[in-house]
Amino acid sequence: MKKYMLGLGCGLLLAGSSVAIASDTIQALLFPASFEINGSQVKMDSDYQILNVDGHAYVPIRFVAENLGATIDYDAESQKIVVKNKPLDIKDPDYAKISVGNLILTKAGNQTKVTGQLEFEGVGNSLNMVGAGLSFYNEDNQKIGEAVISGNNFGVDPQTFVTKGEGDFKNYDAVYLHIGAINHRIMIDAPTMLYRNSSYRFTLAIPSSWEEKYEVVEQKDEESERNNFLFINQANKAFGGVIFSISIWSKGDWLATGATTKGIGQVYKLGEDADHVFLLFPPGDVEYNPNDEKLTAEFHAMVDQISEIRTSFKFE
Repeated sequence: MKKYMLGLGCGLLLAGSSVAIASDTIQALLFPASFEINGSQVKMDSDYQILNVDGHAYVPIRFVAENLGATIDYDAESQKIVVKNKPLDIKDPDYAKISVGNLILTKAGNQTKVTGQLEFEGVGNSLNMVGAGLSFYNEDNQKIGEAVISGNNFGVDPQTFVTKGEGDFKNYDAVYLHIGAINHRIMIDAPTMLYRNSSYRFTLAIPSSWEEKYEVVEQKDEESERNNFLFINQANKAFGGVIFSISIWSKGDWLATGATTKGIGQVYKLGEDADHVFLLFPPGDVEYNPNDEKLTAEFHAMVDQISEIRTSFKFE
């Protein structure tokens, strides 16, 4: 894959060259050129070559993508080259300074290959050990795969990692990060407390840090006959304060309108029993006091815990 070449269509006219093109082959000339990327001279590995094809420069896309800070991989099943270069937005809510993102998943035999990036903010160097796990879930809130991240060269600049997990979980719906170790120090999971819903016999693991900071309000929609349980941040209650809500729908209701609902906004299926479908809705509006930094921070810190709460859903 390292030598896989793809023309970027740079449109650089190269004088003094000629190319003969057949129906399914090309003839190319080596084109000696150096690279300056974002103001810095970058030396290209000797394994790579730049080609002149019909007056256009064809450069190694992996070399360019990685030097622009992106992840890249080739999906043989779809015959597609995938490049990702977005902000890293996957976090363990207990360790907010470590971020993961730009994940590319491809099939590797009976495994799934995961290429991504990890960034460790607030450290003084780029030689930090991080041990972590990625858990992948389908749209029915079932875990379908896991992959381990381990390395000693993580720091303030995003570093690319490659790992694999058993099975096929390319088409995941949600992914969660769990930090297990930092610089060879084992991280202890944050304590939780159990929320039990006796009406519908399900439980959630709520962070212990929420103690005396939240309340649950039950609302019934008489028209749709849906029951809703609103988890509210008490400090922001005057502004709504809804961190998330769990809505219980009939199976018929979900089959009839679920697809439309998912197309409108975020909704996560938690599970289902014989008669009902259990859904989690994140906050859909500003539910906190935007003029109070402390209250804003408290609300967002609680919202960041939704992913772990979601995966803790169980029937009794």
